[in-house]
Amino acid sequence: MKKLLFENNDVKIELENGIIMTTWKISFADLEMAHKAVALRLKYCNSISYPLLSDIKLIKSSTKTARDFLASKKGAEGVTAAAILIDSVIGSMMGNFFIRINKPIVPTKLFTDEKKAKMWLANYV
Repeated sequence: MKKLLFENNDVKIELENGIIMTTWKISFADLEMAHKAVALRLKYCNSISYPLLSDIKLIKSSTKTARDFLASKKGAEGVTAAAILIDSVIGSMMGNFFIRINKPIVPTKLFTDEKKAKMWLANYV
């Protein structure tokens, strides 16, 4: 059962079966937005670490500083593993670029199927 933790015009944060899920509702992610999203996630997770399912289907571009931050120790604070949910060639390019170039500090994989992403993340609950 999904539990809504927070929602605004930029991001939705939910918890389901020990997996924190963020849905980005924006098309462009900059460093300021990345900081806000991480701060919100940490606030609503109450200092508990979770695997993260990040739905970035609407994001069309992001800044290097945002990607660097999200891949860093500070950006991945409270995350045991990350599944990035995509549904387009642009999303695939962005996700693969993020994984290969920014090298996130937690296990990170791209998925087009939410159910498969959750199955993979269940190993990190």
